[in-house]
Amino acid sequence: MPFDRKQDLPEEVKDIIFGEEIYQSLDRLFKKYHLDRKQIEFILNLLDDIYIQKLEPLDLPQKLEEIDRAKFIDLRGLGLDMARDILWPLQDHLGTVHRLILRLGGKVPKARPIRKKSYQKKVFPGNGIGTLEKMIADYDDFKSLRLTSRKIKDKDGKLTSPTVDNWIADYVHFLGAGFHNALDRAKYLAQSPNALSLSPQEKESLRFFVTSYDDKIEMNFNLDGSILRVAEPEKKEEDKKVENKIDTSQLVDRFKERLSGLDKNVLPESFILDEAENDIKKVRDVLWRSIGLQDKEKVFACLKILVEKRHLDMMLKEDNRFFSILKRFVNMRYGGKYDGDLDSWLSRNLDKLLVRRLFLQMILEDKLALKKEEVMLWAFYLTNIIPKSGQVVYLDENDGEFKWREVQISGENLAWVSNL
Repeated sequence: MPFDRKQDLPEEVKDIIFGEEIYQSLDRLFKKYHLDRKQIEFILNLLDDIYIQKLEPLDLPQKLEEIDRAKFIDLRGLGLDMARDILWPLQDHLGTVHRLILRLGGKVPKARPIRKKSYQKKVFPGNGIGTLEKMIADYDDFKSLRLTSRKIKDKDGKLTSPTVDNWIADYVHFLGAGFHNALDRAKYLAQSPNALSLSPQEKESLRFFVTSYDDKIEMNFNLDGSILRVAEPEKKEEDKKVENKIDTSQLVDRFKERLSGLDKNVLPESFILDEAENDIKKVRDVLWRSIGLQDKEKVFACLKILVEKRHLDMMLKEDNRFFSILKRFVNMRYGGKYDGDLDSWLSRNLDKLLVRRLFLQMILEDKLALKKEEVMLWAFYLTNIIPKSGQVVYLDENDGEFKWREVQISGENLAWVSNL
């Protein structure tokens, strides 16, 4: 659950920003102006600042002058295309896009009002089982619920209400935005000033809270008076009996059975190659469009072809579109710990398996939002098409779950926590 201020925007605005129209407009823009990786990253970050109103639309022309190799780009044309094709649908939200278009010499298009979503506020009923991410999405008041009894200190040292939202902010401030493992969580609970002042009961509740935040694990959320308590869901007796009978060999057998089912259901290679005009490089374009359209079947088929043709690694190195979204994903997921330049790290790095693992995590978890078991299945399937390519997932025998091999961040380097 990355810390992204765009997520706080109104739903109707997010629908436009993350919608197919802007996705395709960006694709056309990158191709038209032949933008490289750094330039694409600059444009995406600039747009993010405008979306969250950190920058005014009228600041766009001046900011574009800071883009790398600006003298080789038609900045007025680029700015006008961005204003007309990407920012204009957000005119009601941003307010001055029409003036920007006129200033750049364009004609203001027909007005496109944003239809506001009307919905009834949903209040947490007092008890629920689910991931923290789902609870926040389902209940409008969930972020404002008190997680502990006493006030906590924010990053500026000021006392603030111990709400769900403020505890998340404290956790992210202490460890940094991005992925955290069990060792990180233990460090937070043992060293964070706010966590140290808690009672044993509240600290245990906080432990389950941050575990659900990081690993998207279902927990039991229960209002005890005015305080939200978090605990592991109690297993039913029949579930406990079944659980005791399952051993790792059964888990592996079930995993293999589901894997064979994946292979049978992948779209035929000819289906994708026909659309790509039998050009392996154009499979990249089919994949890009399919991600934008959330067409999972096509995404899986494209990935399989790229792996089989040994073209995936080349795509990640050459294609600015995929490199840029991978870079953004890594910086979002490991932002608080990773302070290097992904361009230079990739040019130095010889571990292609690690790059594939990050890319698959981004596509399967972030872009397609698959369930955890599906993510593990597809990650294992795609990395084992070519024999002896290495593994990106493993079976944790302690809890009987398949998990990503963990990545370690150290300054400007990314590396495996341990080798299998």
